[in-house]
Amino acid sequence: MNKSILFILLFVAFTDVKAQKEQLIKRGDYSLIFINNDHMLSETLAQDIANTYFGVYPKMVAKYNQSASKIVTISIDTNYKRVAISGNNKITIGALWMQQHKEDTDLITHELVHVAKGFKSIGPEWLIEGIADCGRFEFGLNNAAAGWSLPPVEQWQSYKMGYRVAARFLLWIDKYQQSDTILQLSKRLKEDTYTSQAWNDITGKSLDELWALYLKNTDMD
Repeated sequence: MNKSILFILLFVAFTDVKAQKEQLIKRGDYSLIFINNDHMLSETLAQDIANTYFGVYPKMVAKYNQSASKIVTISIDTNYKRVAISGNNKITIGALWMQQHKEDTDLITHELVHVAKGFKSIGPEWLIEGIADCGRFEFGLNNAAAGWSLPPVEQWQSYKMGYRVAARFLLWIDKYQQSDTILQLSKRLKEDTYTSQAWNDITGKSLDELWALYLKNTDMD
């Protein structure tokens, strides 16, 4: 084998072993299993990710679900080509996204809402992602630096867009219609009892009636 090719193969192998780093970090009652196979991830960013977990997750568990796991795995994965996904107390983050959006550490906050709430119901995706962004809005540590905020309402929007659009709508309902709507919806999703009737039961109005009112009265200040 050509020596230069052998050197390259050995270098790549060494780099992969170095990048495949797994750490167990404990602070108080909470533990983080941090896995990283991206040798480009800086120690500073790795520390920011860990600090985000320990800074927001205990608060979420206290508020949302005290039986949630106190051990969470966060994996920075070069093979994952999207932004982030969570399940079974593990969050996988696309390495490329993290490289290109170093300030977006609160995407972990969004995913940690999913972990903490532990919904059993599949439920409407727009609602589940909207609730997660409500959590990011409430608990996020670096949203401003990441350029993340709730968008102003527009007539062309729909709650079915989920994420920040749905989050703003849900927060409006909590503020102006029924103060524990997000909490009650979350409870039903966790217990797998959510149906479209939930909106009427909780607020006295259907989902579409609430959206129509929201478009007319969008104040969130």
